[in-house]
Amino acid sequence: MKVNKVILAFLMAVGIAQAEGKITAEFYASKGNVEKQFDDVMKNKIEAAGFQIMKANTHIENFYYEKYKEKGVEMISFYDIINKKAIRPLLLKNPDFGAFTPFNYLIYKTLDNKNDNYTWYGHLDADMMLDIIGEQDAASRDAFKKMISGLDDIVKKELKPVKTHIFKRSKPLPKVTLTKMVKKFDAPEDMEEFIDDFVSEHDGKFSQHNFIIAGFIDLKFEYSDMDLAFEKYDAYWVSLLCHFEFSNSIFNRGKPYAGMFAPCSIYFYIPKGKNELHVGYSSVTNWISGLDFTDAKRIEYMKSIDAEVVETFKELGFELIQK
Repeated sequence: MKVNKVILAFLMAVGIAQAEGKITAEFYASKGNVEKQFDDVMKNKIEAAGFQIMKANTHIENFYYEKYKEKGVEMISFYDIINKKAIRPLLLKNPDFGAFTPFNYLIYKTLDNKNDNYTWYGHLDADMMLDIIGEQDAASRDAFKKMISGLDDIVKKELKPVKTHIFKRSKPLPKVTLTKMVKKFDAPEDMEEFIDDFVSEHDGKFSQHNFIIAGFIDLKFEYSDMDLAFEKYDAYWVSLLCHFEFSNSIFNRGKPYAGMFAPCSIYFYIPKGKNELHVGYSSVTNWISGLDFTDAKRIEYMKSIDAEVVETFKELGFELIQK
């Protein structure tokens, strides 16, 4: 009996240790301000690994200062990047890969030139992204991690970082990491017109709630243009959602690294032959768990913005299927 208790205690300890040792992200640092060099790598080097910039939202600190008169960072920029060829077979297996198609490669520099005169850059860990979308297939996980590894190898080779920082989480991810909703519709006479009308309505509705569309990509169109099959879906696109007040309250007030989660990739798809528009995205609860947020007031505010996204989609006729 005592032996069984000892074994149980050991297994519990190992389980806790494994949960606490999970990596959220690894960031690299180069001395001084290397934003120009980083920009060159994003624009001219990552193509060798199959990646390209889908949308670069740079020097957001200027927008924060203009709107809120706050200067919390020297520089912060968001490079949303995508490897269209490598991600296509994964999207065909699991549409939830859209939550990180594209994903953000963050770069920032704090104002503390005395103690932190470095430019930091990085993204969510590949396993973290896979865990958020709930991917269990070993082959898909390996393919995704190989894709990311090729990107990181180029960035490290070109920028030669002198420091690293690993963000580990002490808590497990929430049980439900993706918010998923669905909107049923009558078969349209013209699918392209239906999608255009919806996108216009969607953008307008979110604008009314003070959200900004920070980027857009129509993957169905992209793959058609590349002569690559993508027939599982009648439509598939991704919008990047941003909320300046929300992001300013975090990235510009002591936690610029939390920008690794932003902007939020909202993925939409219509399964072939079905009159259902699906939407999904990574919940803000992943931010809270992934970076060990503890301030109750801040967490309450973060969750309120997350809830507003859900309510806005409900106004557009969507119903929750996973939250």
